[in-house]
Amino acid sequence: MDLQFFLIAPPGAEPAQFLDPLRAALAAVPVAALLLPRGDLSDNAYKALAKAVVPVAQGLGAAVLVEGDPGLVRLTGADGLHVSGSVSEVKAAVSALKPNYIVGAGSIESRHDAMSKGELGPDYLFFGSVTGARPPEHREMARWWAELFEVPAVFADPLANADTATSEGAEFVGLGESVWSAPEGPAARLKAIAAALKVPA
Repeated sequence: MDLQFFLIAPPGAEPAQFLDPLRAALAAVPVAALLLPRGDLSDNAYKALAKAVVPVAQGLGAAVLVEGDPGLVRLTGADGLHVSGSVSEVKAAVSALKPNYIVGAGSIESRHDAMSKGELGPDYLFFGSVTGARPPEHREMARWWAELFEVPAVFADPLANADTATSEGAEFVGLGESVWSAPEGPAARLKAIAAALKVPA
């Protein structure tokens, strides 16, 4: 399986400011998935963000993952749910949404946590952070998981650039803040990282 991009939107993004950079990013290189972190948005504001972003991202080939209640997936037309919670929350999401929707498991705290969540049948395990610096131990955990298990791994490093981005053997590279804040623009930043990691154009 070729390495693919997993983009992370700015938490609590405003649709008016985010849609143009998003279009530029998704038109620049193939992106498998876009995660919409809720941040501090209210229920209604987050629903409005998702409803604005989902058709744009899907139209440019990216699956959209939301956070929150499983019912939000159907309500917003998203492709799946990213669960940053406990094993029981992952289990509930898998039960409610699979096989028609994607379910991903984040907030992996240890190898035991990874195995406990991975055996529930999610579509991916998310190693790293949604924002800020990636925890150092997540590099080793992502590599360990990717080598031994069949559930795909996302290795997320929101601050990565073309010089620092690595995949650690994972099927997906998670990118975020450095893309949206890049002085050269998100499209150029993604193209540079794609070239560095040999992500298929």
